[in-house]
Amino acid sequence: MSVPGENTMRYKRRLRNYLLDAGLQLRYTAAIVFLATCLTAGLGYMIYQATLDTSRIISMTGLVDPASAEALQGEFASKDKMVLWGILGFGVVLIASVFSVGILITHRIAGPLFNIAAIFSRVRDNRIGPSLRGLRKGDELQGFFGHFRDMHEAIRRRTDDDIRLLGEAISVLEGIAQSPDQVAAIASLKDLRKDKEASLEG
Repeated sequence: MSVPGENTMRYKRRLRNYLLDAGLQLRYTAAIVFLATCLTAGLGYMIYQATLDTSRIISMTGLVDPASAEALQGEFASKDKMVLWGILGFGVVLIASVFSVGILITHRIAGPLFNIAAIFSRVRDNRIGPSLRGLRKGDELQGFFGHFRDMHEAIRRRTDDDIRLLGEAISVLEGIAQSPDQVAAIASLKDLRKDKEASLEG
């Protein structure tokens, strides 16, 4: 049995996931929608004007028979309205489709950028974390993310080397340490090694 509002909450959560960078995505999508709106409005206006002109010509030819002129004008006015509503309906569907596709396409760019920004924040906070997974199929910036992942892996390798060298240095120093200062230095090196080990765990 579904909980009331469950579907709505799931939809909102899904929509929010698609708007990872609302400023970037809505700005570019708005530009595409504006262009589509202008083109649709221009084309629709020309089609509607052509329909009106055709109706006028047919109505004028029907004036030779005054008995049927009024019926013809009413029929053509009704068809002109149908054409107008059809154009408006098509415009709404087109704009909604362009908006949806625009959000989807920009999401494929914003998603990788969002992940990269999150990884930068973790590295800044000394949380390098495990090796990175690749992007999802269909995401953009695949090549760029590949280089970024190589950089992240290089940082992990250097950190591993640092941990190994610190361990070797600590082992040597523990065998020769005599003064309190030397013991304190060894303790500092151990703390540094722990920090580096913790950074790799993320």
